[in-house]
Amino acid sequence: MKILSDHTTTLLLWTSRLTHIIISLALVSATALLTALFFYDIYLAIQTHSLIKGFLHALGILLLLWTMVELINTELDHLRGGAIDVAVFVEVALVVVVREIIMLPVAETHPTWVDLGMWTGAATLLGLTYYFVRSGQHLLSQSLITKNRTDLMDN
Repeated sequence: MKILSDHTTTLLLWTSRLTHIIISLALVSATALLTALFFYDIYLAIQTHSLIKGFLHALGILLLLWTMVELINTELDHLRGGAIDVAVFVEVALVVVVREIIMLPVAETHPTWVDLGMWTGAATLLGLTYYFVRSGQHLLSQSLITKNRTDLMDN
């Protein structure tokens, strides 16, 4: 039974590493494509003399690029043995929602008040979630610091 358990563990570790390599390559590819799209949006804005609309589209792409950077940093930390920070995923979701809100004025269809309310509510809830996650992490780190000081004083 131990041999089966060892082989299963090896298979799972190999699969996990391979999956993280695939995720890393996908993040690099997406970043390259978004960078190209960012410059293409700027080019189109200049060509069509629609600077405000082009600027808002480019800003939306820039927010997605920022998201890619955050995900790449999280993947790097994980590959180096660090824990995955849940707050990063809340931050990414918040950036995507904020991007959608920014893009509403240049959307093909005009948003209704219900649409605006839903996006605003989603941004508010994600913002509160982000605040509570980061506050909890801060309190945890402060309690660990206090515990370490107490342990040092006892020794």
